[in-house]
Amino acid sequence: MSQVRERNQSAWLMASDGSRIQPGLREGMRRFDDDEVDLVIVGCGAGGSTLLQRMARAGAKVVALDAGPFWEPETDWVSDEAGSHGLYWTEPREIGGDDPVPLGSNNSGRGVGGSMIHYAGYTPRFHPSDFSTRADDGVGADWPIEYADLKHYYEQIEGELPVSGENWPWGDPHSYPYGPHPVSGNGEVFQRGALACGITAKVGPVAITSGRFGNRPHCIYRGFCLQGCKVNAKASPLITHIPDALAHGAEVRPDSMVTRIEVDQRTGLATGVHYVRGGVARFQRAAMVAVAGYSIETPRLLLNSTSARFPNGLCNDFDQVGRYLMVQGAPQTAGRFDGEVRMWKGPPPEVSSEDFYETDPTKPYKRGFSIQTVSPLPIAWAEHVMAQGHWGADLRNYMSDYVHWACLGALCEFLPQPENRVTLAAEKDRHGTPIARFDYTQCDNDKALMGAATGVMEDILKSAGADEVITINRYAHLVGGARMALTETEGVVDADCRSFAVPNLLITDGSVLPTQGSANPALTIMAVAARAADRLTAHSHIDKDT
Repeated sequence: MSQVRERNQSAWLMASDGSRIQPGLREGMRRFDDDEVDLVIVGCGAGGSTLLQRMARAGAKVVALDAGPFWEPETDWVSDEAGSHGLYWTEPREIGGDDPVPLGSNNSGRGVGGSMIHYAGYTPRFHPSDFSTRADDGVGADWPIEYADLKHYYEQIEGELPVSGENWPWGDPHSYPYGPHPVSGNGEVFQRGALACGITAKVGPVAITSGRFGNRPHCIYRGFCLQGCKVNAKASPLITHIPDALAHGAEVRPDSMVTRIEVDQRTGLATGVHYVRGGVARFQRAAMVAVAGYSIETPRLLLNSTSARFPNGLCNDFDQVGRYLMVQGAPQTAGRFDGEVRMWKGPPPEVSSEDFYETDPTKPYKRGFSIQTVSPLPIAWAEHVMAQGHWGADLRNYMSDYVHWACLGALCEFLPQPENRVTLAAEKDRHGTPIARFDYTQCDNDKALMGAATGVMEDILKSAGADEVITINRYAHLVGGARMALTETEGVVDADCRSFAVPNLLITDGSVLPTQGSANPALTIMAVAARAADRLTAHSHIDKDT
């Protein structure tokens, strides 16, 4: 723990009861007032906040702009599904393709902390195989880095969140800083069914404290992880990296919608960002710009940043911006049991298996899927039931039976395809900026994975004693859209997250991931951003006079 505190004091910069950032830290943070800074970061989620904290520690004058509010968990978050709708990005977007992806609560964040405010807290690593799927399996893409390049950063971030879980046997076997959480009814169902099916299941990994960590309290198993953890046991950048960044001189500027990146037409370098705050158009000057708006807003911002040098959008000389955007197939299968399960008691992802993660040469599809417990609260559960066509009295009967259901979810590795992309729509938002259009179509391999995962989940639940199973097909986790690659004809940024076209422009969010594995992406996004910060400070002069 002392090693964590030496590089990131955030957990000790919370109030003594863990309810909020220490009084005065936010109010007294340094303010640059649009003066030129060393680095301006667009977006304050997983990638942006990690980069902010690392660069502030390195002595950089750095400010992060976020379109949403600077949340106060004690007063802003509620134990209520409907009352938590403000956590999501609900600005207008268009969707299309043969298999359109709904955008909203489970894949879009709004405010400081980003989507990690309302993620489930599940933080597995990518496997070594994820970095070479083209070479090994003939599908997807090869990363310009290897697993070994991220391993050190995985370990760092796991300590800073921190992550709780059993020893992990899959991918690169490893342990976690904290032991596993106790298992509730939903997890017990998974363990019982998995054992009967000969499937290995483990508890964790979740970025939720199973014990006190600094001034943060342990989990109280209230079951509202997806609504923002009001007790601050679940990790999000708002409490894991922002406090330390502020203590080291960074500024977080909320309610600031960035509309365009400015590039000097003579030098070809980025000079800052245009943004709107309080209805007033402003400009933040910076020696470097980093974009961390995630896989819809990052391509949208680049495409809207046109100029004589970049008529088709910034960094888009080879039509790569917005392409290869991926989601994970995330079917959920529920089973009914005679005894009460009360699946909402505890973290939604408690028990999981990666037995099906890698390519199985005996199967007709490439790559694989993971399975974990999920615990939809009543509104989400009603959506699950209604998807089966149940309405009226039928729906009421299912809802009154809620305590008897257990639910599992899969994450299927859908493959990157060039036509699954973000472009600009004709419609404009309230700032007069063209909105994003996201087109998505599944390939045959995607569909086969979804079917295989559903079959395994049904087998697990039936083997555990379920007398009825129902499935809803859905999506989760957006990545890609500005991927890293070896050359500018294949991607937007290099292995260090620097754009090929603009030397002082970085992208440090999930949009740079070339593949997505069957793992939730938050941990990998933070690890990639932490590595990018190290690479940046190693090759740049940072003015220490802050």
